[in-house]
Amino acid sequence: MKYLLLIFAFILSSSSFAQTDKKAALEQQKKDNLSKIKELNSIISRTSKKKKASIGKLNVIKEQIGVQKKQITVLEQNQQILAEEAQKLRNEGDVLKAKLERLKKQYALMIYEAQKTSSVYNKMSFLLLSNDLGQFVRRFDYLRHYSSNRKKQADLIYKTRQDLMTQEQKVVYKKQEEKKVLVEKEGEKKKLEVLKTKEDKVVTVLTQQEKKLKTELERKKLAVRKLDNLIAGIVQREIQKSIERERKLRQARQVKKVEVVKPALPEIKKGEETKIVAETKSDAKSEKKEAAKEEKKAAVAEVKKPKAEPAPVVEKKIESNTYYMNADEAKVASSFAALRGRMPFPVPSGFISDHFGVHKHPLLKGVMINNNGIDIQTSPGSPVHSVYDGVVQSVVNIPGINMVVAIQHGDYFTVYSKLANVSVSVGTRVRTGQRIGSVASDEDGTAEINFQVWKNTVRQNPESWLRR
Repeated sequence: MKYLLLIFAFILSSSSFAQTDKKAALEQQKKDNLSKIKELNSIISRTSKKKKASIGKLNVIKEQIGVQKKQITVLEQNQQILAEEAQKLRNEGDVLKAKLERLKKQYALMIYEAQKTSSVYNKMSFLLLSNDLGQFVRRFDYLRHYSSNRKKQADLIYKTRQDLMTQEQKVVYKKQEEKKVLVEKEGEKKKLEVLKTKEDKVVTVLTQQEKKLKTELERKKLAVRKLDNLIAGIVQREIQKSIERERKLRQARQVKKVEVVKPALPEIKKGEETKIVAETKSDAKSEKKEAAKEEKKAAVAEVKKPKAEPAPVVEKKIESNTYYMNADEAKVASSFAALRGRMPFPVPSGFISDHFGVHKHPLLKGVMINNNGIDIQTSPGSPVHSVYDGVVQSVVNIPGINMVVAIQHGDYFTVYSKLANVSVSVGTRVRTGQRIGSVASDEDGTAEINFQVWKNTVRQNPESWLRR
């Protein structure tokens, strides 16, 4: 029984710790959401300066709605935890009430028994009526400790009553907390409704500008195609350089190998040429006979030979779409690959406003858009940083997406476009976190960059690389 009580106590304490950890995690999520909401309010206030309705503003409102929903979910979970804690306290209070009632009954029985032996005569009778000496000793001991036990019982009743009052006070406090969270949740729901109303208004205005939106989309598609061609050209150029470098290295290794294997010819002195020719002619017939014999022996040996010798190692064929790295580049590429899921964002704040791959346009029905990277919307003029060590391979201005910077990291490439200005040049070696430029704003006041990750000629989804 003792061990069962210990196990039960351990389970209760473990549950309590788990509940505390969950509450701490929810509190942290709540703080993060509030910080994100503040950041988004700052972005939208600066985005709205030039125009009342834009895709950029719509993206911010959508992101705000998403964060607001998360905040409401956190508050609902917090409310549920408080309700569970209040119920647990009520259950513990019920246990204390039952204990108090039991103690009261025991105390009443003790008082009743005390009345029977309240006089000296009754006490003497109680002792003398014992059946044997053992019972006499037990009754004597009982009378001796009776007053003390009664006092202890009274103290225990008092303490239990105090514990019960404390427990009831805790229940009241938890209910107040729960009510406070409920009020906060209702406030967040009202904010969500306001955001949804704003979203509907922006969508209504933008829907009336469908023709203009399609024109802008076509212009952006043209700029994106130029960017794709630029990146593909850079990657192919660097691949060709690496292939040429690899070819020269292989040729050098082959020449060195031939020089090592080639046997040295014996030196022939003057006057010995005639003698050598004569000996050669005289030995020609015998050599033919010997050669025939040797061929026959070789054929027999080949039949008896148990196993063929292994073929010589042949170098792999040079692939046309593979970047061949030297030792330093391989080291950089390996450490870059280890960044997957831990890569820092290229801007200090913001949110992903357009995702990787083919997906629906946020407004135009039946229109699909393809993003070879991701768009990160942020505040105008925000600094843009390199996500890892590398070498700048291109800095160019493309109409429609402004300045573009491409950085090589071994056989990986990162591309940053829609920059207002650039602080690096081609050939510059950059470090992780080094500023390479700042974010530009379009005519609607939206500030965002397009960020891409390539491995050789294969486009990667940057969201799988960036830190959550």
